[in-house]
Order: sequence, then structure tokens, then C-alpha cells
Amino acid sequence: MRGVPHGGGHTIAYERRSALHIADRVFSWPFTPQDASHTITTSFGHSRASAVKGSAGKGAPRQDLGEADDDDDDSHGNSGMAILDNSDQNRTPLFPQQWRSLLLDNDVINLFFSIYEATLNDQMHAFFSPGSSYIALQCMIQISGLRGKGLFAPDGSKDGDSVRAQYAQVIMQNQLQVIRHVCTMDLASDGSEDIVVAATQMIRRFIEAQLDEQPFTVIAGKQLHPLALLAAGVPETLEYFNETSKLICSLLQAAGGIVKSDNTNFVDDDLSDVDNYFVMQAFDELANAWSAIIVEIYEWAYLDNEPEAAYSNGSKATNGGDSGGLYTGQVDSRSALTSFMQFLSTTAYMIRSQYIQLRMLMCEDSVLTSDGHSEMQAIDHGLLAKDYVVYEDQLQFFALLARLDIRTSVDRLHESLRSRCSALQSEFARLERAIDSGSQRTIDLLHEQIHWIVLMVGYTLADSGTSERVLIPRQVTKYSKTCTSTEQDHTVQAILSMLQLLQFELSAPSPTVASYCSPLLAETLFWALRRIAPVYLLFDRSDYREVSQSLVAAFGTTLDGGNGVAVVGGILGLIKSAFEQWVSEEDVLQMCIDMLLAFAQRASLAQAITESPLFAPLMQFLVGSMHRFPETTHSSIVEALAVLCCHSPSAEHERGFAELKSLILGGFGQVAAAQPQDPRVIGRVLDGLDMLDGMLAAANFRNMDMVFDMLFEVQPIFEQLLSTYASDESIPRKVIQAVESACRYVDISSLPDNEHMIRLSRNLRSILSIYQKTRQGQVVTSQVNAADVESLGDVTALISAISYLVRNEMG
Repeated sequence: MRGVPHGGGHTIAYERRSALHIADRVFSWPFTPQDASHTITTSFGHSRASAVKGSAGKGAPRQDLGEADDDDDDSHGNSGMAILDNSDQNRTPLFPQQWRSLLLDNDVINLFFSIYEATLNDQMHAFFSPGSSYIALQCMIQISGLRGKGLFAPDGSKDGDSVRAQYAQVIMQNQLQVIRHVCTMDLASDGSEDIVVAATQMIRRFIEAQLDEQPFTVIAGKQLHPLALLAAGVPETLEYFNETSKLICSLLQAAGGIVKSDNTNFVDDDLSDVDNYFVMQAFDELANAWSAIIVEIYEWAYLDNEPEAAYSNGSKATNGGDSGGLYTGQVDSRSALTSFMQFLSTTAYMIRSQYIQLRMLMCEDSVLTSDGHSEMQAIDHGLLAKDYVVYEDQLQFFALLARLDIRTSVDRLHESLRSRCSALQSEFARLERAIDSGSQRTIDLLHEQIHWIVLMVGYTLADSGTSERVLIPRQVTKYSKTCTSTEQDHTVQAILSMLQLLQFELSAPSPTVASYCSPLLAETLFWALRRIAPVYLLFDRSDYREVSQSLVAAFGTTLDGGNGVAVVGGILGLIKSAFEQWVSEEDVLQMCIDMLLAFAQRASLAQAITESPLFAPLMQFLVGSMHRFPETTHSSIVEALAVLCCHSPSAEHERGFAELKSLILGGFGQVAAAQPQDPRVIGRVLDGLDMLDGMLAAANFRNMDMVFDMLFEVQPIFEQLLSTYASDESIPRKVIQAVESACRYVDISSLPDNEHMIRLSRNLRSILSIYQKTRQGQVVTSQVNAADVESLGDVTALISAISYLVRNEMG
């Protein structure tokens, strides 16, 4: 293309664009397996699985052109001749070895970036056709992700790391120019979308491709870390990552500018949400790449337990036949990654601050543009997706940044939470004294801001999961260890502040004040407790090398001198208050039950709950008031109570199980009445089947015998339901779903003898047989409608029940 003279009009433009198309096809080549049964379109520059799970909601990053989704297999890496590693799945193709010199040629790499610059300068399309700049951008993205040992080190070449470093240097040099250009642009303008998104995609593609492969160089018996390779072999490394961090901050600043200028009206007429704008999509791209770097360093720090002496700068490289020795005596992973960690900690504060500022600004915009109480009520009633789900990627990224400088992060989060809680209490006090009737908007703003701060605290202080293996993050325990008292430990204070705020929201002194409380905030606080409490409350000190006295004092066991049991009792009281105050708020109640189920996964915590003097009254209240709560919560309530009862003493366990069984069977008592088709009777039957499903889901080795007795008892009830409601759709479907749960959750082999095993299997098979007979003659029409879809669900449940039953019998 360099030799083409200026002029020539459309012919030259066509030739240049054709050349771009050819280059683009090279980087997204359609390969056909040997059996020629199908074509697999992929690209050699695909990004690896991200450290932060992709979001399916707002702010989800765009997918790169030609990006593959699964892992690479370097089984043919040394030959460089394989086309596909696996003909059945998308795999990263390895190009013919003779292409290597061309793909890694500095001039060729520079050419793609130069072409894009030329297309921008050709405003009149004298040399490039419209659309050429977009194709050039895609080529830049693809060439930024070159990877594969067969490419950098064919035939086991020992200079693989040197070649890889040279390639990385050229990419960094070119991307630095792009990054600086983007940072000078008006990022909020629609005309900048293509280059902004492409720039972030090529950065992410390059970073993840580099992290995905281990270098050849070995020092002191350990392979050099990929980031250490870049630090040693590419002088521009620190500058590159520094400019990238500035770009992340610029994107957040641009998003804030959009909110301030109210340009979001042109983004999404329905949601008016800046998270749908390309600026935040570009931010998500870089957040994923930055998260991958942090996770890599954390993993290295966790696995690296060798003595310091083994990493002295004078260490000799050992190659074992693979190392080229380029970095012998020059660098080691520990020194390079320690410096990199310091750099990340410095930049983390800037990014974190910008993100908090943006979220607080968006809260203000949300309240100012809302239609009085309507929008807040819509959110509170769950008409929009939950923020802790939609923004999971961003919140996990925030947590990674926060843990890089945990002291500053926790201190600031606690201070923000404390100050806003204090302001909220002051506004409620003004309302109670009728001083100011215009406090609604201020209260809404405080609720919204506290909601986001609580989300950040929840992600920062605990990881997801509720099993026994989820521990307090090491960064938090180290920070807490440096605090001399519980009052100075802002980890403890932040958790206690959330408990106090929840108590405040659930104890409004009057109906007028209660109407200003936020179900959304109550749900978010319960979500945070569901995430944090199972990890912190009554933790086992043996799981940690060292733990601070402030954590022990606040949340530890009674044996350790901790206050954890009292906190458990307080949470049970909050749950009861939530069910009393928010009786019609399904999301709030469901989160309370989800929290109890999470508690039940930790044996020590479940036992403390059942031993609390508040548990029996709570259970009695929930069972006795079940009719007041939304029916969609009944099954979960029964499951949570049944699981927790298993940790009670034997007599109390049996009493609690009997109480729940009586509640369930009571729903079937009116089937034999004179009017079984009464809608109220049908409703009670459906509710009873739902609760039975929850009871079966709670089956475990502690209550298996009682579950079996209940199954023997309900078998004739099931047969009666299938006979009475043979012409109905909903009740037979629920019966089959309950049978499927029984086949899935019960352990037939735990029955005392073969006679009982055969009896239970015969009963379950009898129910399935009756169902099959009652459904005979019902023809499914060819047209797909709602009933057909539901009938397919019946078939799925039926097949699943038979499958679980056969597997259970064989086991």
C-alpha cells in the first residue's frame, strides 16, 4: 500500500479497502476441519476467560470481532502447522509457520496502526472507502492479541521470550499513541464511539493474551511471571499501564460529564441510564483486563512461599532445555511483581475515587429526574433488575481495587456510610417533629447513596459463596490486625453500622415516618448480611494464621470471648421485624430467607441460631403468619426452617418438623370437601405442594427418616389429587414437581431395610403411573402456546423424576 501513488480515485480506494478486507479475514479465518462437516470461525487472538464474570445486564462489554470463548490447547504449539486443536469445539488456530516472520514483523504491525491514522486523515475518501477505518480498527484489535508458543518459539526456539518481548514493545508503542489520542478526545461524543471501544478492546486483548502464557525463562527453578517478562523486556511497560489507568479514570469522568449534562436522555429513552452508554461499556472492557492483572498478582503472592534468598537478583537462570536466558541475573518475579503491586495500589485510589464519585452523582441524577415517589417505588418493588446482580462485574472490580489499599478503602467507605446514616437519622427526626415536609427528595437521595455504599462494602469485605470454605479475605485480616481496638477497626464498625441502620429502618416510630423507609435499602442491607455474616460471625480461629482481637471481640464465639452469639440474636430480631413491617414486600422477605439459608450452610452459625432464645418465637411467628406472606416465599420459608431445625436437639427437632408437616398437610385437608373445585381450595392445595417441595429440598442425613415418613403419608394424598384434578393442569404439574424433588433429594439407601426401600420406590412409581394414565388422551396441538410450553415443563419434570429415581435405586 505504501507504493500506491496519490490519486486514482475510486480504483485506489477500492484496492486499499480490499487490502484491509483481506487483512481482516486473515485475523478471523474460517477454518474447516478435515471431515468438512462444518466451518469454525475463530481468531488466534482471542481473550482468555476473564477474572470477573461477564455481565448479562447493563454495562456488559461488547464482544470482539472473531473472539473465541474457550481455552487454547498448545498441544501442537511447537510445530506451528496445526490448523485446529479440536475439530468439535472452537479452538485457537495456529497459523502455518511460514507466516511467523510476517505476523511478527515490526513494520507489518506498525502498518495496521498507520492505516487507521491514514483513514482518519482521508476525510474526503480519496484513498479509502467509507468503513475502512472500522475495518482497520478491527485489525488493530486482532493483531494486539497474537499468542501461542508455536508463534513466538517454533521448534522449541530458545529466543521465544525475546521475540515475545519485541512484539509486546511494538504493540505497546502503538497502543500508547492510540491511548493518548483517545484521552484528548471528547469521550462523550457519538463520533468517538468506534475508536474508544476499539481502543479498550485492543488493550484488553493484549493484556489477557500476555497473561495467558508463561514465559520460557526459568529463574531459581521457577518460571518467570508474564508481568515480570514485560517489566524486564519492555521499557514502555510502566508507562503503558500508567496511561491505561488514566484512560480508565477518563472514561469514568466522561460518564460523570454525561450525567451532569443530562445527555442520558439520548442514551435510552426507557431507562435513561448512563451505564447503557458506550463509555461505560469501554470502562467494563478495561475493568476486566485490570482485574485479570490484579488476580494474577494475588495468585502469585498466594502460591509464592519460597524464601527470599531464592529470589536474589544474582540468581542464575536454569533453562531445562527451554529457557533462553535473556533475563538471567537481571530480574526475578518477586522484585518485578512487588513493584507492580505498588503501582497498582497507587492507581487504585484514583480509579476507586472516580467510581464512587460517579455512582454518587448518578444517585443525585436518579432522584432529581424521578417522578416523585413513583420511580423509587418501582425500584423498591423489584421492577428493575437488582444492582448487586447487574453491576456484579463493576463491584467485583471495585473490591479488587479496594483490597489493594484496604485501610484507605475501608476507612473511606465507613466514613461515607456513617455520615450518610447520621444525615438520614436527622432527616427522619425532622419529619417526626414536622419541621420540614420537603424532606422526601433528600431522604430518597440518602437511601440511594447508602444503597450503593452498602453494595461496595459487601463486595469488599467478603467474597461470594456460603460454604465452610469461604473465609475472611486475607487483606481484611491483615488490616484488622493493625487496629488496636474495635472502635478503630473500621471493618467491624462498617458491619455494625449496617446492623444499626437496618434496625433504624425497621423501627419507625409512626406510620407517617415508616412510609418514608425504603424496602430497597432494607433488601440491600439483608443482602450484605447474607454475604458477610456467614463469613465473619462465629468464625473458626483455626482457619487463620492470625486474626485480630477486634474481630474476635465483635464476632467471635463465646468460648473465644466474642460477641458473635449476641449479633446472631440481633439478626433474628431484625428478620422478625422485616416480616412484620414489610409483609407485602416479596423481595425483602425472600432476601431474609436467603440469608437464613446461607447461615444454615455454616454448622456453627446454624447451631447458634437454633440455640438462641429468639429462634423458637421466630419460627412460631413465621409458621403462624404464613398466610400473610406472599405465597412465592412459602416454599423457601419452610426449607430454611426445616434445615435450621436439624441443628436443634432431638426433641426440638422433631417438634419443629412436626409443626412444619402439619402446616403442609393442612393445605390438603379440604380436597375431600364438597367443593374441591373452589378456587380457594385449589389455592391452598397448590400452596401446600409448594411448601412440601421446600421441605423435600431441606432433606439431609439429620432429618431423612422424618422425610421418609412424610413421603409415605402423602402418597395416598398425591393419588387423590391426581384423580380429583385429572382435568386440571396446575395441580398435577405441582404433584409431579414434588415427586421429582423427592426423587432428587431423598437418599433411598439410608432406609433401614430393603422392604422400606422397595415400598418407597413402588409408591413413587405408582404416583408416576397414575399421572401417566390421567394424561392419556390429551393431545398437544401443533401450535406453540403457553399451555404447550408448560406441558413441556411437565415432561421435563417427569423425565427428571424417573432419572433421579433410577439413580437413587441403583445407589
